[in-house]
Amino acid sequence: MDHHHALTHLAIVLAAAFIGGALFQRLKQPALVGYIIVGIILGPSVLGVVEDEDNIAFMAELGILLLLFIAAMELDLHNFKKVARVSVITCAVQIFFGLAIMFALSFFLEWPVNRAILLGFAVSLSSTAVALKILDDTGLTKTRIGEKSIGILVSQDIAVIPMILIIGALSTSSGFNYGGLVKLALAILFMVAVIILLTKRPRLFDKIWEKFESVKATAMKGQTAVTGLAFCFVAAALAGLYGLSAAYGAFVAGLIIGNTVNHKKLEAQVKPIFDVMIMVFFLSIGLLIDLQFLKDHFLIVVLLLFATMLIKTIVNITTLQILGMERKEAYVTGAVLGQVGEFSFILAAMGLASGTIQEEGYKYVVAIISLSLLVTPFWLYGVKKFKVLNKMKFLHRKKNHPNSPM
Repeated sequence: MDHHHALTHLAIVLAAAFIGGALFQRLKQPALVGYIIVGIILGPSVLGVVEDEDNIAFMAELGILLLLFIAAMELDLHNFKKVARVSVITCAVQIFFGLAIMFALSFFLEWPVNRAILLGFAVSLSSTAVALKILDDTGLTKTRIGEKSIGILVSQDIAVIPMILIIGALSTSSGFNYGGLVKLALAILFMVAVIILLTKRPRLFDKIWEKFESVKATAMKGQTAVTGLAFCFVAAALAGLYGLSAAYGAFVAGLIIGNTVNHKKLEAQVKPIFDVMIMVFFLSIGLLIDLQFLKDHFLIVVLLLFATMLIKTIVNITTLQILGMERKEAYVTGAVLGQVGEFSFILAAMGLASGTIQEEGYKYVVAIISLSLLVTPFWLYGVKKFKVLNKMKFLHRKKNHPNSPM
């Protein structure tokens, strides 16, 4: 394919993705769902418009870095402290059950330990993009449900970095690359130290940023977005040179910049670039979905999808109720966080590259994550309806048995 033809194809793909995202937003659905569906339609399973996915895959990798960078910039550590207890415990319980279930399966299916860890991490994460969209559309963002949901998502966003580092330390066999464990421990300790410092002294890096701003004002006037990208990619490159995931560096850079005085200005400049990259990221996910594989394994995929979302929702609801949340609020929060998140794609891709999971397993993971993102609005509706039906049965029992303790 010549250069001109390749650019034409790329333009068609991006234009179609924009239209698909806009259409789904019009239908009050997350735009990312539209991007995934457009990717499926234009991919090899349907129209075959995209023959070479290398360029889009490269842009998607940049999108991953920006996704973590922006996610870290948007972390409000001060507000997070208010819901930290519930959020951290719920996140930890999700990870525990994810790992426990996968280790149980590994015992029967004779999986290596690194595969169980990878899949346990992957299923424990929820989608920040989908959950925030649903909370916003239903007017729940500023409520207790929204505060708890966002707190749990923040905990997961922070937890995904140790997950990436741990998976990076896994060898292609059944164990750890023990040589990388020291680097892993130091990297996690450094990130924890940064979070603690920023929590106790939220404007710690203001003077450094102001000094840089004075230099930039003369040398890089009008290049705020370039400055943000430079921070992101330099930190990512340094992390890579150290032998860690580039995503780690991008996340730490976002944490630091997000706690400076002018972070809102920088975020506003970088966000449009981020929106394009995230569109490409979810578009590339759609391109990876193999419809023939879905057709051949439809029953297994649906059963795995239902089991995953059901277990996650039940674990969330039970944990939140134990921690003192009202039953109705716990049901909604549990359902909002019932899907598998976009960061799980990153973990799955790392597993495929290292040989931790094989291509067929990777296709299962991609299918389950993608479908969970697509069905979340319907899942929330079903859980809420189930809650209403249970409440009606409860009231009916009370009416017929007024002296019953139930």
